[in-house]
Amino acid sequence: MSDLTGTKTYEGSCHCGAVRFQAELDLSSGTTRCNCTYCSKVGWWGAMAKPASFRLLQGKDSLQSLGKTKAADRSHCKVCGVQPFGHGDVPEIGGEYYSVNVRCLDGVDLAGVPVKYLDGRHDTWQQLGATTYENPFGSAGGVA
Repeated sequence: MSDLTGTKTYEGSCHCGAVRFQAELDLSSGTTRCNCTYCSKVGWWGAMAKPASFRLLQGKDSLQSLGKTKAADRSHCKVCGVQPFGHGDVPEIGGEYYSVNVRCLDGVDLAGVPVKYLDGRHDTWQQLGATTYENPFGSAGGVA
């Protein structure tokens, strides 16, 4: 388990590297998994960043919009199809935000990260449960 306490600057990318970003995140404050059909089907695992704490480093031209939902504007990399982040404005969860797909962070051991499960499927955004992530791959890596 790595030390994930406090706000740190993380870098991440899509699979092919065409889209790169940087975000200041406090992973110890929690990550989110949502039960809406979109998040469930793509395996989204997010960490929230305020707009001032997020920077797109490269790949603006490689991003293609997948359309807006009530919660987010979703884009993916046109080259590899991965969705490294989303942007939205939901008053129930604090207003405008970027949600970084923690699966896209470079070189981060997510073992021990708190995970909150939210009810997006019913548009309530209530917390349904919480746990701490345990990496089933151990020292072999991966974020399952």
